Amino acid sequence: MSETPEKKPRTRGLSPEKTAQTRSGLLAAALEEFTEHGFAGAQMSQITARAGIAKGTAYRYFPTKTALFEGVVTEFMAPLISGIGAPEPGPDETVGDFLRRTLLPMMETIESSRRADVARLVLAEGKNFPFIAQTYRREAYDRTNAFVRAAAQIALERGELRDDTLVRHPQLIFAPLWLSMIEVGILMPEAPVPGATLLAEQIDLFFPPRRRDG
Repeated sequence: MSETPEKKPRTRGLSPEKTAQTRSGLLAAALEEFTEHGFAGAQMSQITARAGIAKGTAYRYFPTKTALFEGVVTEFMAPLISGIGAPEPGPDETVGDFLRRTLLPMMETIESSRRADVARLVLAEGKNFPFIAQTYRREAYDRTNAFVRAAAQIALERGELRDDTLVRHPQLIFAPLWLSMIEVGILMPEAPVPGATLLAEQIDLFFPPRRRDG
C-alpha cells in the first residue's frame, strides 16, 4: 500500500493593501532620493534602503529607474491634477471666482506636500534628462493648461475677459508656481512668497474681484 503524498501548505500572496503600502513607500523614498541627489545621482540601493525593502522587490514594481521616476510623477501629481475635472462654473459664479475656488486649494496642497519637490526636480533636471520634463508635461503641465484654456474660453464667451490672451496662453495663470519654485530653491529661500499668494494675485489681474456693495 503506497503512502499518500503529504500536501504542502499553500502560500498566500501579499494582500492588495500590503502591495499598495509597499508601492507607496517605495515612491515616497524615491522622491526623497531624487530630490536630494537628482536623477543621475539617485541610487536604487539607497531608495530601497529608505523604503526598507529588498532591491529585487523594487524592480518588481518598477523595472528601471526611469520607470520609477515616472511613477513618482504619476503618484504625486496626476491624482491632484485629474481631480480638477472640466471647468464648470456655477450659474451665479464668475469664472474668476471659479478659478479661485478650484486652483487656490490645489496650489496650497502642492506647497504643503511633497508635490512641490516634483516641480523643483523638473526645473533642476529637465534639461539634462528630457524624459523628466516630458513626463511632467504629460501628467501635469498639459492638463492644467487645458483646464485654464477651457475656463478662459468660457469667460471670453461670457464677456468676463477683455481679450483672448488667456485662451492663447493659459500658462500665464500658473506662471507664479514656477516663480515660487525658483524663489524657494535659488533666489529667496529665506523669505519666499507663497505660490498660492502669487497665484491669487495673478487670477485677480485677469479677473478683478467683484466689488460688494454695503
